[in-house]
Amino acid sequence: MTPSSPPRHAVFDPTPEIFATDAAGAFWFPLLVGGHPAVETHAFDEVRLMISLWYPSSKRTIDLDSAYVELRGLIDPGSDHWCKLAEIEPVVPAYNAGQSFDGWIVLPIFSTRSTFGIAGHGFEARARVQIRASAYFVA
Repeated sequence: MTPSSPPRHAVFDPTPEIFATDAAGAFWFPLLVGGHPAVETHAFDEVRLMISLWYPSSKRTIDLDSAYVELRGLIDPGSDHWCKLAEIEPVVPAYNAGQSFDGWIVLPIFSTRSTFGIAGHGFEARARVQIRASAYFVA
C-alpha cells in the first residue's frame, strides 16, 4: 500500500432474519462483503475486526462464561480448509451475562485475498442469533 492509499473499511453482510444456533448451541457464519466471500488484502498489513452477537429476543441473555467465538479464515484461496485464526474474547467482564457478545481482534494479513468466518458454541440451543461485523484494513 502506498503512503497516499487510504485504509479500507469493510462492513460484512448481516445475518439473515432467520439465523439460529443448532441443537448444541453452536453456529458457523461466513463473513461476506456484498455477497462475496473474499476481500482483496494484498495492499494491507493488518486487519482490525469488530464483531457483535446478540439474541433478538429480549427474553434471552448471553452467558459470557460459556459463550465461545472464534475467527476462522481461508489462508489458501484454492483450499476449502478453514483455519482457526483467533479466539475472540468478549469486551465486557466474563462474570456477567450480557445483552450482547462484543469483541475485537487485530491480526496480521496472511494472504493476498482474505476470507473470514465466525464460529461459535456455548450459546442457547436453537436460538435466533444476530451478528454484525466490520473490518478495518491498514498498512
